[in-house]
Amino acid sequence: MLNRREFIKLSTAAGVALAVPWHVSGRSALAQMPKLLNAAIHPKFFKALPIPPVKDMTKAGAKSDLEMVQEVVSLGLRKPNGQDLQTPVWTYNGNYPGATIVAHQDRPIHITWRNKLPNRHLLPVDTTVHRANPMRGIPTVSHLHGGHSEPGSDGDPEAWFTKNWRETGPRFVSRTNTYDNSQESGTLWYHDHALGITRLNVYAGLAGFYLLRDDNEMQMINDGVLPSGPYEIGLAIQDRMFQANGRLFMPTTDEELPAGAPAPSILAEFFGDFILVNGMAWPYLEVEPRRYRFRMLNGSDSRFYILKLSNNQPMLVLGTDGGFFDQPVSLTELLIMPGERADVVIDFSNLSGQDLILQNLGPDSPFKGPGIDPPADPNTTGQIMQFRVNLPLDTVVANASVDGATELRAAPIAPLTPTAPPRGVVLFEGQDEYGRLRPQLGVYDADPTLNLGSLAYTDPVTETPALHSTEVWEIYNTTEDAHPIHLHLVQFQVLNREDYTFTMEVDPAGDGTGGSKFRLTNPVLSGNPQAPEPNEAGNQDMVLALPGQVTRIIAHFDRPGRYV
Repeated sequence: MLNRREFIKLSTAAGVALAVPWHVSGRSALAQMPKLLNAAIHPKFFKALPIPPVKDMTKAGAKSDLEMVQEVVSLGLRKPNGQDLQTPVWTYNGNYPGATIVAHQDRPIHITWRNKLPNRHLLPVDTTVHRANPMRGIPTVSHLHGGHSEPGSDGDPEAWFTKNWRETGPRFVSRTNTYDNSQESGTLWYHDHALGITRLNVYAGLAGFYLLRDDNEMQMINDGVLPSGPYEIGLAIQDRMFQANGRLFMPTTDEELPAGAPAPSILAEFFGDFILVNGMAWPYLEVEPRRYRFRMLNGSDSRFYILKLSNNQPMLVLGTDGGFFDQPVSLTELLIMPGERADVVIDFSNLSGQDLILQNLGPDSPFKGPGIDPPADPNTTGQIMQFRVNLPLDTVVANASVDGATELRAAPIAPLTPTAPPRGVVLFEGQDEYGRLRPQLGVYDADPTLNLGSLAYTDPVTETPALHSTEVWEIYNTTEDAHPIHLHLVQFQVLNREDYTFTMEVDPAGDGTGGSKFRLTNPVLSGNPQAPEPNEAGNQDMVLALPGQVTRIIAHFDRPGRYV
């Protein structure tokens, strides 16, 4: 029987590559690598935070076109001599991030996503991975992350299309997506989701906020409970690397890659040394001495952030992915994983004339759990942005009244009750045919005939909840790192986490895709489940699966169709 650490040690001895930060590999790689901007000496807090334009789509039946186009923009980069640099990025209608779409509950809207991108990618593409593979052009498909969308509008990875719809993927349905907004208010976001190339398309710039309102939220805004208008601001936090000329850079080689690996090669994780907020490197924001509401998004590829204010002042967290908590939660440190959102109020009322830094205590490497990893470099990735409390207070607009005792919902969140047996899902790490680290998803069942272990994307679907059923999913993490887990369609509730030990069966004969097949057997639970964290008290579409634990969530499945 192995615990997690013993399995990792054994796997390492057997040659299973584990996740490591990016490092350059060999003389040939060094010769090919361009000169990079140095984040350590780059100036910070000298450019104002950009605020993406708002696209009001709160009227039922509203329609809009969003064109994906390449633009050259300023991301706040400078050469060491002070000369400003420009960066080619991919945008929606010329905006990076894209415009903030504002919609309203139960008022359907229609968006036509138009691909006007050049035929060549901004970044090197690894053609050896399972991916959308058109004859010509860049495949794209937009996903409303957190949306209760019908399958044809959900952004299935295989529903991709190229410029002017010249080519489409096997699951492409329509040029126009309909979002019926049949859910309560929340902080959603839209981003590209094309098969095998999502990480590159989002890195190039294809992402934006989608704020969903409902009558309850609007009542609190109108009553002056919640900050609104110029006092409600989205913060899309992303890490990047840049060439010395200002162009985006994403590594395609690593010292851990085995000999014979493809070039360029996909890497398991990415950790950039520049922090961008709303597409600006280390910006500042001038604020009044009052409460502000910030919709925070971790839009990074692999980086977990642990956010805190430099004066150690608590932040008031109103909710996360799927809407409000029953009451706000006061936190001095806020963990936010890739893809996750947080609805946060910061009170600057007593800070007139002061400057604050939004800091990051999360690691510059794969996150393994709270208190395990050293924090980010305090001179670079340990800083997010600066708040300058230097604007005069507008006394015409009352300060929002929200505090820790505010009732945020008309009725408390109702706990879900399962109507089916629990479903076991397993996170594995193995190698592909080139010996590269490959995360794998699989299933666990106590019945040996149903315990299929790790599965390939092309294997038959195993998660088949009945329509209108409510299921508990038990997510077993057998890997060394924490993983953000996202389910489409549903908002779920986090039940608990529990330590466990396990036995791992490894079949070197392979899984049909060039790597070994893994099977989890004999999991033994500790018998001491841990309650969710305070900031997991609401409806979520993201959950943190920690190493050596089984994470339990419960979800209600109320739409038919194929989702990922």
